[in-house]
Amino acid sequence: MKKLDLPGWASVAEIVASIAVVVSLLFVAYSVKRNTEEMAIANTNFMYELDARITADLSSDPALAAITVKVEQGQALSEIEKLQYLHLQHRYLTVWEIAWTHYHRGSLDEDEWLAWNQYYGATARAGLPREWWREIRAFYKPAFAAHVEAAYAGR
Repeated sequence: MKKLDLPGWASVAEIVASIAVVVSLLFVAYSVKRNTEEMAIANTNFMYELDARITADLSSDPALAAITVKVEQGQALSEIEKLQYLHLQHRYLTVWEIAWTHYHRGSLDEDEWLAWNQYYGATARAGLPREWWREIRAFYKPAFAAHVEAAYAGR
């Protein structure tokens, strides 16, 4: 068996280094994929937590629940009631915008996004008169506001 000379050892070192680089890149790719999955799970949990807070506030505040019923029945609201109701709707819209943002950044799974989008789109159409939406539209990112407009239009 022939002993390796210096150029031979250099060739072996290059091969070993190349294999190490490939293994490292595979490990990095796996880590990035895993991190993305964990971020999507964390964002989904965050969405549920935010929605639960809104629901808890609505179910524990009889005055706010009464205002919601008035809106559903088409009754007129006082200016204070309208402000309270718009604040509630703003919270829903903010959570929807957070979901929209996470989805467009790739940190919310498509299935989760579709479910949240359907839920909040239906919530807005059923609970937020379009003219009131137009009053608060400027508080949201223009692209998200266009998305809400499309939801009102049924697209």
